[in-house]
Amino acid sequence: MTFTPALCVPALEAKTAEQAIRALAKRLFDGGHVKASFEHAAVLREKRSPTGLPFPDAPVALPHAEPEHVLSPACAVALLAAPVKFRQMGSPQMQLDVRIVVMPALTAKDQAAAGLAALIERLQDVARRTALLAATTPNAIAHAIGG
Repeated sequence: MTFTPALCVPALEAKTAEQAIRALAKRLFDGGHVKASFEHAAVLREKRSPTGLPFPDAPVALPHAEPEHVLSPACAVALLAAPVKFRQMGSPQMQLDVRIVVMPALTAKDQAAAGLAALIERLQDVARRTALLAATTPNAIAHAIGG
């Protein structure tokens, strides 16, 4: 999975999880990676299956949509200007204050499962999350998550 600065957003202003999801989906759409339907599908999927991961130092959200809404693989990343509430994966009654939002756009179902697992594994690295939180430019974000 490659991370390009054009899909990385430092200090994204969002007041809700839905606003963050819509902003990253628009970035993927503007880059030609997803269909117009991706944004709505990602919002619905997050409501149905929350994606917040409760890492102790910095919870992360991985909102995404089904592969039929994807044109080419890509991944958008945002550091939120202020934390927003995302529900926790596997424990939807729990709310997490998320500052890192990573939105993969993956094409085939099998690739999506493997791609998500690889992304979660990458994000389990404390040093990587620390570098992400310290990043202030699109280039620094892409380097921190992809490096």
